[in-house]
Amino acid sequence: MGLLTACKGKNEPSGGANGGSVTPSDTTITTTDTVRVTWNGASAAIEGTHEGVSVASENGYVTVTSTVKDITYLLSGNGQGQLTIYGTNRHQLILSDLTLTCSDGPAINNQCKKSCYVVLSGTNSLTDGSSYATSTEDRKAAFFSEGQMIFSGGGSLTVKGNYKHAMASDDYIQFAQSTGSLTLMAASDGMHANDGIYFDGGTFTISAGEEGIQCDTSVIKINAGTITVSKAGDKGITAFDTIIINGGTIRVNSEYKCIKTKGNLIINGGDIQVVCSGASSSSGGGWGGWGDNSSSSSPEGIEAKGTITINGGIVYSQANDDAINSGGDFTINGGCVCAYSTGNDGLDANGNFYIKGGLIYAIGARSPEVAIDANSEQQKKLYVTGGTLVTIGGLESGSQLTQSCYSASYSANTWYALVVGNDVFAFKTPSSSNNSSSGGGPGGGGPGGGSSSSTLVVSGATKPALYMSVTASGTAIFNSMAFYPASYTGGSSVTLSDYTSSGGGFGGW
Repeated sequence: MGLLTACKGKNEPSGGANGGSVTPSDTTITTTDTVRVTWNGASAAIEGTHEGVSVASENGYVTVTSTVKDITYLLSGNGQGQLTIYGTNRHQLILSDLTLTCSDGPAINNQCKKSCYVVLSGTNSLTDGSSYATSTEDRKAAFFSEGQMIFSGGGSLTVKGNYKHAMASDDYIQFAQSTGSLTLMAASDGMHANDGIYFDGGTFTISAGEEGIQCDTSVIKINAGTITVSKAGDKGITAFDTIIINGGTIRVNSEYKCIKTKGNLIINGGDIQVVCSGASSSSGGGWGGWGDNSSSSSPEGIEAKGTITINGGIVYSQANDDAINSGGDFTINGGCVCAYSTGNDGLDANGNFYIKGGLIYAIGARSPEVAIDANSEQQKKLYVTGGTLVTIGGLESGSQLTQSCYSASYSANTWYALVVGNDVFAFKTPSSSNNSSSGGGPGGGGPGGGSSSSTLVVSGATKPALYMSVTASGTAIFNSMAFYPASYTGGSSVTLSDYTSSGGGFGGW
């Protein structure tokens, strides 16, 4: 089995809304009647009636009160005002070429605690005010719902949250396979939910003053879709429970945490690329009292307070602090993983670290930081029993290397080809200004004080062959720092020596 197979993960089998992938039939309902609301400036026209449903409209502010189940509200037009829904049963909103702006509250304020099925049709836009009128109701987003928000439909939706969040639910938010595109811009969070967020499709572009996507108490599960957090002032994707990534394309650029969970992180598939742009203001430290770990002092790319398990997918994380940090054990069974730190460890576990498979390219900063770190201070170890491994910055002292590792000198800003059996992995080393004693941002210097020539460590199922100064091509991965699968021409053979981690830093510091 080649390395490329290990880079890919399998989606979970089809299941319910909170399980594996859902189907469109899980996210639509058959409704009994339709009430049409069409905005035109500061007025709204109402069409359709149903017993048990009352609709009041004044100056563009529409209030629906319903005691019946499965009513569709078809929303369209261009105007100023608000839709407020009170009810005790599930219902459906069809947004059909709707542009709605509210100056003193949410554009859509759903106070019903039952499921709200949202179907996107055409081009839609919702905008709230920068301040809200006084109310006893919980309202915190331009598109707010007390109940579940379940999206489908191939249209588009732009939501601008000037007051706080762009979109928020006090229950869970779910996106079906058929979901179109959403653009979320917010003063605080782009997307905020209390009880879970589930992605099975859709294209999302998010810019937020604080978190791009946040779940307060439960899981974030990404099965499919394209998620781009173009800017987050604090964290990109964050959950207070588990984050599970089975597929999809994820791009995050944030100041201090790109992906963070207080629970466990499980990556089974997907194409993930995160860049944490914040500057570290302390020496970092892990979870559980290991120094100051506030967001502003430890700009880490991917962080989990619990464990991290990577079984598949392509993962690239770049940061000035740890590129990927686990508060507990860290296990890599498969996938392609690149962790690039310009000021700390590439891969860091505050428990044991297990490398059993996959393709790993880890870049650590100057001594005493390393490419792959386990919590040896608490008698934890790094165990390497499989996989293909390239590190710049050495391995944790005292690592258990069941699979043989080899060391070699390397030159900065140079393309290399690592050959393991019939597989070729081509990678470029950082340029000379990265990982220097003065720190520096991405694209910086060789480990160990900025030297352009230091030590790298490689490992594979069989003894690898290494070639430097090659011309490489193939499938670009790891933010174009590597090709896999790759081919190469030219270059010269690099001498490999047996490596042990009995010392520290670069195999003996």
